[in-house]
Amino acid sequence: MNTMNIKQAMKKLSPRQIPAPVWYLAAVLAVMAGVVFTLQSGQSLDGAKKIIQLNMADVESTIQDYGKAMNTIRLESDAQAIAKAHAFAYMIDLRPSIIGDEQELERIRKMLDVDELHVSDKNGILVGSTIPSYIGYDMASSPQSKAFMLAIYYKDFELAQKPKPKSADNTLFQYAGVARIDQPGIVQVGFKPERLERVMQTADIQRVAKEWRIGATGEAMIADFDGKILSTFDGRHLGESLTAYGFPEKAFNGSEGEFRATVQGESNFIMYRFVDQNLIIAAIQLGEIYGDRNKNIIFMLLVSIGAIGLAVLVVRRQRGAVAEEADKKEA
Repeated sequence: MNTMNIKQAMKKLSPRQIPAPVWYLAAVLAVMAGVVFTLQSGQSLDGAKKIIQLNMADVESTIQDYGKAMNTIRLESDAQAIAKAHAFAYMIDLRPSIIGDEQELERIRKMLDVDELHVSDKNGILVGSTIPSYIGYDMASSPQSKAFMLAIYYKDFELAQKPKPKSADNTLFQYAGVARIDQPGIVQVGFKPERLERVMQTADIQRVAKEWRIGATGEAMIADFDGKILSTFDGRHLGESLTAYGFPEKAFNGSEGEFRATVQGESNFIMYRFVDQNLIIAAIQLGEIYGDRNKNIIFMLLVSIGAIGLAVLVVRRQRGAVAEEADKKEA
C-alpha cells in the first residue's frame, strides 16, 4: 500500500495537478518570448531598412556622379567642337577657295583633328566637304541637319548637337556648326567624341547595380519609369519588365515605398525610390533579416521548455517525497 502511494505520487502529473507557480512560470516565459519576438522583429526590420537606405543612397550618388562626369565631358567636347568650327569658318573667310580644294580640306581636317568638314551656301546646300559624295546635300532635308539652317540667318549661331550613334556602324558621332563669316551659309565639323564615349562606356547604367550586394543576400536593381529593367546584380534580365521579372503589378506606387513580396522564388523585403528618370530598387531576403531573431526565439523556447520540464520534475519528486514521508508516519 505504501509503495503504491509513492508510485501514484510519482506518476505523470495531469494539467490540474501542476501547481500554480509552474503555470505562472510558463505564462511569464510565453509572454517574454512574445515580447522578445516582437522587439527583435522590429529591430531586425529597422536594421535592414537602414542598410537598404544607405545602399540606395550610394546607388543614387553613383548615378548622379556618372551623370555629372558625362555632362562635364560633354560640355568640354561641345566647346572644343564649336571652337574648331569657328576656326574653320575663319580659314574660309581668309581664303574662300579652299572650299573646292579637296586636298586643302583634308589637310585642315587633320589639323583640326576632326572626321568631317562641311560647308553650305546661303540655301543650305553643301558646296564643300571632305566627303565628296555629300556635296549637293540639302541641309534642310533631315531633322538632324536642319537644326543648323539657322546659321544662314544668324551670324552668332553656334550649335553642338548631342552625340548620337551613326546608323552605319553604331559608333558615337557628333556634329557642331557655326555661321560662315564670308557670306551666309553653314560651317560644320563632325567627329567621334572618344573621351565622351569612354566615359559613357564606363558610366553605363547597366554597370551600376552589377554585383551590388546588400548584406549577405540582398541586391540592388535599376529600372526606368516604364518599368523596364536597366541594371541587375548578375547582369541578366536587362530590358525585361519588372512584372515579367516577378514583381507584383502596381507594386511601385508613389515616389518611394516598401513592401514584401516573393520574387524569383525568394521572400523579400523590398524598398524603392524614384530618382530623376530612374527607379532604384533594393531587396533583402526575409530569411536574412529575421535569421538572428529566429535563432534567439528557438534558443529561448528550448530554455523555457527545459525550465518548465525541470519545474514539473521537481514537483513530481516533491510529491513523491511527501507521499513517502506520509507512509513512514503511518507505519
